Amino acid sequence: MIMDNSIIRITRNARGISQKKLGDLIGSQSMISRIENNQTSPTDYNLQKICNILNIPIDDYFNAVFGKKKQLINNQIKIRTSILQAR
Repeated sequence: MIMDNSIIRITRNARGISQKKLGDLIGSQSMISRIENNQTSPTDYNLQKICNILNIPIDDYFNAVFGKKKQLINNQIKIRTSILQAR
């Protein structure tokens, strides 16, 4: 499943790193382009490398890409709490 990888583009641009420079560090510029344009997902290994190079905590990456995970967890806790209180 390919999700929105715009955090990579946004952070890369903010850090003044070109696609070519990042691509040279992890494989190729075209790979970075495909990742940023949601045509492919990075491998676990490349994701770790990208996050390290761009200084993005891996949790921030996943929260940005997969949505508001913490909000979903909090909603689940609220639902479970209300179910327990109703018993």
